[in-house]
Amino acid sequence: MIKIKHQFEEDIKKIKPLLDNEKFAKELYSALCNMQWINIEDSTKKYSCSWRYAGGLVAELRERGESYMDFYCSGNEGYVSPLVETILKEIGWIQYPYDDE
Repeated sequence: MIKIKHQFEEDIKKIKPLLDNEKFAKELYSALCNMQWINIEDSTKKYSCSWRYAGGLVAELRERGESYMDFYCSGNEGYVSPLVETILKEIGWIQYPYDDE
C-alpha cells in the first residue's frame, strides 16, 4: 500500500471513481510522469513523482490488484490530456512543466 505523502495524493482521491476507466487511468499516469503539479491556492505546494511511483499510485487507487507495471511505460509519459488537465484543475492543481534548461 502506498503511504500518502503529500496533499496532492490526498486530493487525487476525489477523482478515484474516474479511474475505473482504464483509458483515463493511463492518461492520469502519463500526466504524472515528467510533470510537476502546483496547488492553485498555495504555490508552495508542488508535487512530482517518478514514473514507477506514478504507476503504483494509479494502480493503488484503482484497487484492482494491479501493480505499477500495469501502467509503467504505457506511453505518452509527460503528456497531459485536456481531460486530465481539466479534472486536476477542478480539484485544485495545475501543471507546472519542468524548465528545459
